[in-house]
Amino acid sequence: MSVTSSREEKITSKELADRLAAGEPMTILDIRADADWMIEAPGVKHVHAPADQLLADPSRLDGIDGSVAVVCNRGLTAAPVAEALRARGVDAAVVDGGMRGWIGTLQDRRVDAGLDGAVVHQIQRPGRGCLSYVLISDGAALVVDPAPDAEHYVELAADSGARVTDVVDTHIHADHLSGARALAERTGATLRLPERALERGVEYADAVEALADGDEFTVGSVTVRAVGLPGHTTDMTGLLLGGRALVSGDSLFADGIARPDLQRGDHDGARTMARQLHETLHERVLPLGPDVVLLPGHTHPGVNAGAIAPELADVRERVEELSIDDPDEFAEALLAAMPPRPANYETVIAVNSGRHPFDPELETGGNSCSTR
Repeated sequence: MSVTSSREEKITSKELADRLAAGEPMTILDIRADADWMIEAPGVKHVHAPADQLLADPSRLDGIDGSVAVVCNRGLTAAPVAEALRARGVDAAVVDGGMRGWIGTLQDRRVDAGLDGAVVHQIQRPGRGCLSYVLISDGAALVVDPAPDAEHYVELAADSGARVTDVVDTHIHADHLSGARALAERTGATLRLPERALERGVEYADAVEALADGDEFTVGSVTVRAVGLPGHTTDMTGLLLGGRALVSGDSLFADGIARPDLQRGDHDGARTMARQLHETLHERVLPLGPDVVLLPGHTHPGVNAGAIAPELADVRERVEELSIDDPDEFAEALLAAMPPRPANYETVIAVNSGRHPFDPELETGGNSCSTR
């Protein structure tokens, strides 16, 4: 990277994510005063030092070398620090848009789901660990749990010679803002929500086609079946794609289990939901078969080189809570390991239900939908 062109003194979040996914060694210099969530990727070296301290004492820059991405909140205050590094001969660039830009970055990963005549894309948000999906078959595209950036999905479908015909949210999300309504409006696609989501209160219910457990619809040549998966929430509904892959939403993840306390937060309510989740996993998910591909709704924040799409047999071995047969013991194990609730989660639910204006500032940090 040249340091003589002002254009090259910045790096977009997408460019940064692609370089990190390729395994390029890089130092992330985080100059925010508060850096409780960071840019995560294998091989990344993190240095945290507030901008005012670095500029007041340039010797604090000693030892920072190699390729350096300087990140602040919005990409506005990082420039002087990057300039000071470049003056020392360091290959430093400002992360354009800062952490606000990083949180919205999307990356595509192809999934080998074993579906003849169809392609599945996993859309990863490394800043939050949220996962969404695009199923493309015979010129039609289904988008599940989309992020707010509607154009990303429109362009992905178009690049494959398809148009978005169906949009589904697996439940009313608490940890991130849904792009489902905006995408359906942008494309004219059918917007589908679980019928129990409508029972929770959705202001735009007239624009929604309800999905009940067992309902089926087709996307090109692929049959999609709704599978009720209550436990994380009462409305949590998965999608079984061609009998080969389960979009599990927030029920079961590649290495963990959904938290049961976001809809019913009191201890008794969360315990009841945890018992329901135990039933869901043992009577609805695992019996689908060991070679069914799990397409989870979340993973840990960070850049991944490939898709997060294990077979259920692998998940069963990896997630120790799945070996607990007693529902009460299972519930206690989940509740004992509960992390803090997501920031602004009640307001996020209100936005996704149509009761509060869309506000991108509500999204911050990684997701907290898993018990680990």
